[in-house]
Amino acid sequence: CRIENCDSCFSRDFCTKCKSGFYSHRGRCFRGCPTGFAALEELMECVEGCEVGQWSEWGTCSRNNKTCGFKWGLETRTRQIVKKPAKDTIPCPT
Repeated sequence: CRIENCDSCFSRDFCTKCKSGFYSHRGRCFRGCPTGFAALEELMECVEGCEVGQWSEWGTCSRNNKTCGFKWGLETRTRQIVKKPAKDTIPCPT
């Protein structure tokens, strides 16, 4: 096996089990998971985390379900979940 920090390989270039303290991700071993991936501690694997889209535009200012001016109201915006996380990973942000 030519993979650094690997205990066992499927082939010379694909690790199936990393050494203790390393996470398996796409046949390689890492100290931490790459951006966009979450660590499954019990399996020591990196899985796809939650992916969210862009923020919407700000909504109109409202207070007590009525449109208000620029003071003392609440404006909201949202974003959609593009990809749900794998089971038991880091949840999506609110």
